[in-house]
Amino acid sequence: MPRQAVKKKGMKKDKNAPKRPPTAFFLFARDHRPVIKSANPGAGVTDVAKLLGADWQNLSEREKKRYYGIADKEKANYDIIKAKYLKVKAANSGPKRPPTAFFLYARDRRPLIKEQNPGAGVTDVAKILGEEWRELVGHSRAKYEQESAKLKAKYDVAKARWQQKKANI
Repeated sequence: MPRQAVKKKGMKKDKNAPKRPPTAFFLFARDHRPVIKSANPGAGVTDVAKLLGADWQNLSEREKKRYYGIADKEKANYDIIKAKYLKVKAANSGPKRPPTAFFLYARDRRPLIKEQNPGAGVTDVAKILGEEWRELVGHSRAKYEQESAKLKAKYDVAKARWQQKKANI
């Protein structure tokens, strides 16, 4: 029975994103796969992969260095292209959503909780913050809710401007 592709959850892959560069081994494999296939015409994909792996293991350090050098150059080029891509993507993505009242509270309280509980992990700190937030009432909680509302209003204006600008393009 053929295997079916399992669809991953989460974000979809951006088709405009630059393709990651090949590793040194994949550069080696690209060069040597035709040779191995012609020497072993009946070999399947896994057999060819095993033979490529064995050849890579037996390759001299000098030859490996050549492939690592090529891979490093391609990685450096990729890093430049990716930086440009991310800059353009960030410029076109619109304003960042503002934090909620709870996150504003957590930003203020987290350092104190970490100081009081030095051995506490991330989840422990989050639980303490959640318990404190649920028990917080009155003026203390209203302060964070008002700040959150102000930030939300600024965000709404910025988002409307961004959508208008996007529509005019």
